[in-house]
Amino acid sequence: MTDIDFYILSAQKDEQRLDFACRLIEKAYRSRCKVYVHLNNEAEAKAFDELLWNFRDSSFIPHGLIGSDSLEENCPIHLGYGDLQPPNFDVMVNLAAEIPSTVARYKRVLEVVIQQDDVLSATRNHYRYYKERGYPINNIDMRIKD
Repeated sequence: MTDIDFYILSAQKDEQRLDFACRLIEKAYRSRCKVYVHLNNEAEAKAFDELLWNFRDSSFIPHGLIGSDSLEENCPIHLGYGDLQPPNFDVMVNLAAEIPSTVARYKRVLEVVIQQDDVLSATRNHYRYYKERGYPINNIDMRIKD
């Protein structure tokens, strides 16, 4: 069964949430996991694509947008939205307001929570969804470490 991890940050800005997501993705990549990043729409996917290339000078995270001509099949990190999702990936980082119907195909799902009303509301709904379906949930309170 898919394990669900909620990373709870003290941050209030979207930029901080996305930066933390980049660090999670980098860690998963270094652990040789194949990661799918689920976003709300094409514009967010393109913006996150740019962020992953530039978020840290010393890192390289090979990734690509699902549906683009430049995406290599063996690329370990795929960015997508809606029904554009790769088969057989280990981890999904969900940065979208909705949970994709294919959540059960992943070994782990990572949700990044910031102290912003719309994000809190969406992730509370996500938490209820996962709990009602019996997914094992782990809350990682990063506010203690901030």
